[in-house]
Amino acid sequence: HPKLREQICEVMALEGIRANPDDVLVTTGSQQALDLISRIFIDPGDVVLAEAPSYVGALGTFHQYEASVVHVETDDDGLVPQGLRDAIISVRATGRKIKFLYMIPNYQNPSGVLLPAERRTEILNICREAGIFVVEDNPYGLLGFDKPSPNAMRAEDSENVIYLGTFSKTIAPGLRVGWALVPPSLKEKLVIASESSILCPSNFAQLTISSYLAEQPWRDQIASFCDLYKTRRDAMLESLDEYFPAVAKWTKPGGGFYIWVTLPPEIDTTALMPKAIVAKVAYVPGTAFYADGFGSWSLRLSYCYPTPERIRDGVKALGGVIKTEMSRRGGNQLS
Repeated sequence: HPKLREQICEVMALEGIRANPDDVLVTTGSQQALDLISRIFIDPGDVVLAEAPSYVGALGTFHQYEASVVHVETDDDGLVPQGLRDAIISVRATGRKIKFLYMIPNYQNPSGVLLPAERRTEILNICREAGIFVVEDNPYGLLGFDKPSPNAMRAEDSENVIYLGTFSKTIAPGLRVGWALVPPSLKEKLVIASESSILCPSNFAQLTISSYLAEQPWRDQIASFCDLYKTRRDAMLESLDEYFPAVAKWTKPGGGFYIWVTLPPEIDTTALMPKAIVAKVAYVPGTAFYADGFGSWSLRLSYCYPTPERIRDGVKALGGVIKTEMSRRGGNQLS
């Protein structure tokens, strides 16, 4: 839909991107865009670099196309540039091809971490020198509530960054409307791949989103979402401080939906899940976010949907389950 592509460019302009509507490919959610990119780029055995931990939906797509995912070191500020250099050298020493770096720089899923502007520039320089595309997945960029997000990586490099966006987190998840902003050299391949799989995304969904953007105060709506999520984020952080064992560590996101919790290594969060379910609380075990089964003592919590009261009750219940398990295993520092 031509009008929608123009409106998408207006949305991306909020993050510093100057785009031509002709370079925007509308997709059935950004997940379809990721599938198309994987189909075009990946041959069996190729390497995709990804943050450690990384989005479970992306890992599943890469696995489907028989890619080998190599995780890159992260810290409290996101992907570590030197870790990226080391990963590139290590992979290429084995003779394998690196097809792209996949990352979520804004309020990452699952960690909630925001990548600083200076790291974005350094990572782009590393990938440019190495001849590697960056796939920048940005579902949460407009959902920052502590401070504005840095400009998108695509704003700094239009030739080597494939940018993925979606309306699922800001307007209507059920409509499944996303997009890819691609370098002109790749657009035709992506269009052909999209047409061969779904012909075109839902016209109804595209027109609905376009009408909403044209007629409703969507910027104000996103601002109200940010206020809502900030209240829920604060409730979860306060509850974690009150109810989780002292040895547990967690991220403190400035936006997005998620908090990443790290427990002592003897706690297997997959094995603990049935006990949590009995206590009427759920989470995603950390191993889901690694291609190699790492992260068994970690878990992801989401604060976007429950009310602050339910968040408090859920964190209290989960904290009790964890403390009981640690006590059973002889753990200390439970208070």
